Amino acid sequence: MADIIQFPAVTKSKDKACSPAPGRRSASQPLANGHSVRQILWVLSVLCWPVLRFIMVCDVLFQLVRALVLWDTPGAHAGWTLLLHYAFFCYLTWFVAYGKPDQPR
Repeated sequence: MADIIQFPAVTKSKDKACSPAPGRRSASQPLANGHSVRQILWVLSVLCWPVLRFIMVCDVLFQLVRALVLWDTPGAHAGWTLLLHYAFFCYLTWFVAYGKPDQPR
């Protein structure tokens, strides 16, 4: 009927060279309660995403109009401000779409 393939059992080595020092945790390990700051930020941003996206679109649109109005004003730096706001909006969109943290195991 079906072939059953037995995989070798996983043995846990007691190698202390690979483990972090006692009392210290690496940056990739979650906090004691199982949630890291990145996970909490991702959940909060996903929950607020519809409202946050609307606010960010209005902000980028305002910065675009401001950049068009102040285009020839020296010292205004409205174009760089628009670029910064748009880059943050793109990063936030990427973070909500693809920044899902690993599930706790």
